[in-house]
Amino acid sequence: MYGSILRERIRETWVFYRDKVFLNSPLRTEEIRTRALSLADLVTAFNPAYTLEMDAIAEGAGVEPWQIYALNARTEILNAPVAECTSLYFQESMILGQTWDWLRELEELMIILKYEDVEGRNIVTLTEPGMLAKVGMNDCGLGVCLNILISEHPLDGVPVHIVLRAILECGTLDEAKDVITRSGYGKSSHILVGDASGRCHSVEFSGGQSAVVESTDGNLVHTNHCLNPDVSSKLIPSTVERLAQARAGLAGCEHFDLDTMLRILLDDEQGPLAVQASYRPEEVLGGLEVGTCATVVMDLQKHEFLVSKGPGSSPEFLSIEV
Repeated sequence: MYGSILRERIRETWVFYRDKVFLNSPLRTEEIRTRALSLADLVTAFNPAYTLEMDAIAEGAGVEPWQIYALNARTEILNAPVAECTSLYFQESMILGQTWDWLRELEELMIILKYEDVEGRNIVTLTEPGMLAKVGMNDCGLGVCLNILISEHPLDGVPVHIVLRAILECGTLDEAKDVITRSGYGKSSHILVGDASGRCHSVEFSGGQSAVVESTDGNLVHTNHCLNPDVSSKLIPSTVERLAQARAGLAGCEHFDLDTMLRILLDDEQGPLAVQASYRPEEVLGGLEVGTCATVVMDLQKHEFLVSKGPGSSPEFLSIEV
């Protein structure tokens, strides 16, 4: 159903990545295919149902299975040092959120999937056409955010977007921790999981290692570099400044509520911004424009998923009950 209903959008997304994005990768098409098939083998070992699902999406969309594998592993294939996302979690109010900063074209191509899994768990996720998941939450009050990290080691683990899907199928934070551990270390990303009881798990993968980041004063803020001194990643543009800006926005706050979350994520008035106030060309991507495709905020206690499209400080939010 996914592949059939979104057939044209999935095909358009694949063509965009093939002709515009992967073009800036040092890998040629046959190398991308080989890498995608190799990563699919890891996914099959992790959970064969996910490979079956990707094959079905490919069938419905009329594309080759390896092309769907490549979309789900595009983070690992590209590993591009692009200024991306800012994520936060407030333990006091159980509110989790982030900006998703990526290519301008994905603002219109991105989708929201809302579905019931085989265990009867309701899941909602903002993702890219053909992907199994990205940022999202489920009806157990479990939510997950993602920040890309850049490191030079081989990215030969379970692709991070597949890991996010597995997290969204978990009923508890402890189950999510087990899933993250089982997925291995061959990735370069930060995963932030929060739950409706105020607990969270923040883990960085870089250099073939992983490390946990603890919250500060009941809040956790992360951008696109490692915070735990036991691991390291490449510094990419604006990541240090965005982290400082978000932390400054928290200083002196009395209430860590939805308004505070939005004020920080949508701050476009100073510095290298937590939200990219407009799209701007990225040299490492051949001049393709990058900015905030979406802002997502999840009230894990109320089971509410809020999402807005595009950059800017006054977006309209769509509210989805999970």
